[in-house]
Amino acid sequence: MPFPDEDSIVASTNRFMNEELAYDTQVMTDEFQRLFISLTAEQRDVYNEMMKANDPKKGVFSLCTIMEGRGKLFIWKTLSVSIRSKAKIVLNAASNGISLLLEGGRTAHFRFLIPINLTEDSTCSITRNPDICNIMSKTDLIIWDEAHMIHKHAFEALDRTLKDVLKSGNRNTYEHPFMGKVIVFGGDFRQILPVVQNGSRSDIVNASLSSSHIWSKCKVLRLTKNMRLMVGCQASDWEETSRFCRMVVGAW
Repeated sequence: MPFPDEDSIVASTNRFMNEELAYDTQVMTDEFQRLFISLTAEQRDVYNEMMKANDPKKGVFSLCTIMEGRGKLFIWKTLSVSIRSKAKIVLNAASNGISLLLEGGRTAHFRFLIPINLTEDSTCSITRNPDICNIMSKTDLIIWDEAHMIHKHAFEALDRTLKDVLKSGNRNTYEHPFMGKVIVFGGDFRQILPVVQNGSRSDIVNASLSSSHIWSKCKVLRLTKNMRLMVGCQASDWEETSRFCRMVVGAW
């Protein structure tokens, strides 16, 4: 029998890699078909836009800011099963415990080994873990939910670390954020922003993702229809609810 090459040996002993490749592609395909037909027209446009970005040749960086109740979690699930049905790797993470709602989800600090005490020069500890380095190089999509709740230095640390870890793979993508990896952020900046100890309003705003140099490279996608309000709602009731929302927003 042929002797396995070095890459095969490394992959077989990588617990993180085995977890992400253990999904049954047929089950994922069936689940994707079920979820895809349930997408609204607006959700399908967002999905198609993200999938167009999921091309290594384009090196496109996508960002999605979605308000609560707009079907954000449904989009994440559809994207995940779509990628996994092709035996590819998608990493689900969140800034808080909501990551447990996503299959295979982890907190961002655990997933990317982000340091607790962040500075503008911080880097992640990925370089100390060859298993995580290997899975990051093979990842096709990263979904980071509730991104608005974490300090901008966390995103910059991951960007800096990936450029250091993956620079030997393809130097043509070095100028792209996160070395050309497609990463999607979710969240609503009208909710809880990063906590800055004894910080003023300007300090908190300056600590958010929208104040990072990464933000200028982001493509913002939005969902506007509140799916929770539409459940069991008649057309006439929905029109009345829409008028009430517009009145409240106008008064605000």
